[in-house]
Amino acid sequence: MSRATVPQHLHSAQHLHSALRALRIRKGLTQSELAQRGGVVDATISRIERGRLHPSTAVIVRLAAALEVSVESLVEGQSPPPESTARPSIARLVAIVDRLDDASVDDITRGLKLLLAAGRRTDGRE
Repeated sequence: MSRATVPQHLHSAQHLHSALRALRIRKGLTQSELAQRGGVVDATISRIERGRLHPSTAVIVRLAAALEVSVESLVEGQSPPPESTARPSIARLVAIVDRLDDASVDDITRGLKLLLAAGRRTDGRE
């Protein structure tokens, strides 16, 4: 099956709205960021995710490419791994940190621990 075509039996809004939202969050993207990457306006993403708009095949193909998934994954509504249940802010953070090397992640972890400890001291919790 080509990435450029969506068979009619898969071109169903039944799972598309939830799959789009889950994949967007899993990638750590806001609706605005996905819209920009997919070449659509922000409202389009919102309307698709709420099940109020069924996008054209061309839009589905562009959104799948923007999410770096196959068209089939998007339209079939394949469930993302359990990590996608994280708050959107955490998913965005994970997506950023995931691109870094281990040494950078270690540096960021140490820095966060220092910031959190300093915050507890100023709140009188330590």
